[in-house]
Amino acid sequence: ANNIGRIDISGNVTEFPIKTGSSGPTSIALGSDGALWFTEQSANQIGRIDTTGSVSEYPVSTTGSAPTGLVAGPDGALWFTEQSGNNIGRIATDGTITETTVLTTAAGPTGICLGPDGALWFTESNVGQIGRITTSFTVNEFPGL
Repeated sequence: ANNIGRIDISGNVTEFPIKTGSSGPTSIALGSDGALWFTEQSANQIGRIDTTGSVSEYPVSTTGSAPTGLVAGPDGALWFTEQSGNNIGRIATDGTITETTVLTTAAGPTGICLGPDGALWFTESNVGQIGRITTSFTVNEFPGL
């Protein structure tokens, strides 16, 4: 429906439209700024919605990158995977985006989470590997079994 939904503890649902049509919202995470951040896989953007329902959008510079997974990082930024762009991206709460390419060509980074070591861990769905990136952009990859 191209909306971000909110449900209160009584079960009342409110929907907020995303500005870009057919954006393909995929993942959502709470940012250090108190807003919710989300990937727009089909629109090649990262979105932000504040508690009033105001939506902002930030284009990812790699064309057709398909931002998919998203997680809050230990550095106060949001980290995301670019499934088709073969990158890991970082968006600061001011909207500044930094990207780095993963080591394996066409790896298809998809899911991402914060590990207990303070690094971001991600899946490489096209090649059956797990990747790890530090907040200083050091990337390691580990083969699947």
